[in-house]
Amino acid sequence: MSNKTLVPDKLHGYLLQVIHMLYELISVDDRVVSVEKLDDVAVEIDGKVIAEQLKSVTSANNPIADRAAVFWKTLYNWCTYIEGGSLPPDAILRFVVVSNSTVTPGSIQKTFMNAHTDDEAQRALTYAKDTILYASTENPDVDIYATLPESYRDYIRYLFDDTRSQIVCNIIKSLEIEIHNDSYNEDLLLRFSKQPGLPSEYTDLLLTDMLGWVTETVLSFTKKNMPAYISSEDYRKALTLQIRACNTNAVLRAISSPPSHIEQSGEVERLDTYIRQLKLIEADDSTLFDAASDFLRAKIDRIEWAQRGLVNERSFDDYYDALYRIWVNQKHIIGLQYRTDPISCGIAVYFRCREDSGHLKLQGIETPPFFGSGTLQLMANNPANAPQIGWHPQYITLLKEDNV
Repeated sequence: MSNKTLVPDKLHGYLLQVIHMLYELISVDDRVVSVEKLDDVAVEIDGKVIAEQLKSVTSANNPIADRAAVFWKTLYNWCTYIEGGSLPPDAILRFVVVSNSTVTPGSIQKTFMNAHTDDEAQRALTYAKDTILYASTENPDVDIYATLPESYRDYIRYLFDDTRSQIVCNIIKSLEIEIHNDSYNEDLLLRFSKQPGLPSEYTDLLLTDMLGWVTETVLSFTKKNMPAYISSEDYRKALTLQIRACNTNAVLRAISSPPSHIEQSGEVERLDTYIRQLKLIEADDSTLFDAASDFLRAKIDRIEWAQRGLVNERSFDDYYDALYRIWVNQKHIIGLQYRTDPISCGIAVYFRCREDSGHLKLQGIETPPFFGSGTLQLMANNPANAPQIGWHPQYITLLKEDNV
């Protein structure tokens, strides 16, 4: 399997609803998954509805503690949805907790989770009332709800009303609590990777591809102020297209992401040999930053392609040799044109080599546009005191003189 440590960073920035929508679309059955239609996320399978409320926890707050306002608000919402007819009374009600630390359910939530019959649900509801209202029942002349915190008082008053006992008991029987303690991203990757036909070397990239597809599909609905929904059939068709693109072997896919401007700037300021070489030919800042970006990405992808078994080491050697031959030819041809102008000669050699490198294949496969240029930078960087290739006609002498 591909490097799963890449996945959390790649998921950063996606809405939890979108990520969980993908989570639910990964299935063998035919289903329709929606966002903001029946709940945060809802799943419809053969007329059966699963309404899911998602809670992301990044602090010490526990959304499934006995007196967690967000938990009682969710039950209140489900109750009103069912009473209003927007949610079927036999829906499965799932409370999904995604936490970056360990979260455990309170005693009330545990009794709710274990209640599957009418009697068990009634006992669970009674236990909840006793636990929440115990301090108020000692004085019958006082409003038993008055002492509750305002954050959940009205929800408790509504849910504990005896006229709603039956509907609340049905909610308790239908309730599921799903907890992901600092493992949601890994759980998603594992679920995704088990789908048939996935090339293991591209699993993490396909995951982010499909997250992008889900995001775009959701946006196509939300920009029209419509609830978004995706069928598992459409999802599988889109995934199949992405898998085919990986399996054609026509182009090696980039594993790396473009570095930020700050990362490029830091790389340029390091003044590694390949940057010094470009400064010898008075390359402008744009050229320096492009070279830094290509260098960083090529260095990552070379390692990743080898580790994933996409390219063998001998093929890299052949690729370097081909680039070296390109450089030798261009150096001789252009050198004849710029006998007295070493700066112009160096600029011409650099850009001609960079252009030619874009047409060079690795192991008979096309590479991303940055890889040829990035590999030229790698070759112009090593060894530091006498690089294999350079742009200025006297680059080795000038580098040793430390003229940059």
